[in-house]
Amino acid sequence: MPATYRAVMLLSRGGLDRLQEVSVPLVEPGPGELRVRVIASGAGSTDLTMRKGRYPFAPPYPFVPGYEVLGVVDALGAGVTGFARGARSWGCVHHSDRGVRDQLRRVDRVAT
Repeated sequence: MPATYRAVMLLSRGGLDRLQEVSVPLVEPGPGELRVRVIASGAGSTDLTMRKGRYPFAPPYPFVPGYEVLGVVDALGAGVTGFARGARSWGCVHHSDRGVRDQLRRVDRVAT
């Protein structure tokens, strides 16, 4: 497992030039937490509002924007139930002191 992952970070308020690809340390999940290898993520109006500095609940700069994720569980913390490594998952995440907190659901079936 690599020690870092790639992310697009919003460095400060402004235009698209304030977005930068960065390497972020990969953190092991704590008790009751899990980690998802993100395959796809969404960008919406909240992300645009945060980039312009107009969203009152945005975390302090710099941060990795985005709320919606789709991916695969790649690590489980102690006490996690209902998920297994390799499980497909989707969710809405929000920012916290450790980056994001997951509110995830298993994907039992994918529409084609």
